[in-house]
Amino acid sequence: MSDGTEPTPEHVRDSAIPATYRRAPRTERFILTGVGIGLLVGLVLGAILPAGTGVGRGVAMLLVALAGALAGGLITGIQAAVIEYVSGRFADRQREAIDAQAATDSEADAGDGTADGSR
Repeated sequence: MSDGTEPTPEHVRDSAIPATYRRAPRTERFILTGVGIGLLVGLVLGAILPAGTGVGRGVAMLLVALAGALAGGLITGIQAAVIEYVSGRFADRQREAIDAQAATDSEADAGDGTADGSR
């Protein structure tokens, strides 16, 4: 339970840890979704397109569905890698900006002669 005291804004500002928010896909789910969509598209295409093999329509549907699942997994895997890369670069730039701002703030605090930055 609480003792009823709330932190002051100065205490919160001094004890806060700068953080960056990084948006990146959950890679496994992202790729599995692509595999599922590719599988469904492959099944539909296998059912619609004529079976050019002598083994039957079922085997042709299965082969086209597996090819669709592979293509869907590869395409979404590449997309996830690109999104992860871009997200990481953005987070790095954001972190550098936060560090630069913190350094500027600490120099300003040191320059005015106060230790806590209050004026």
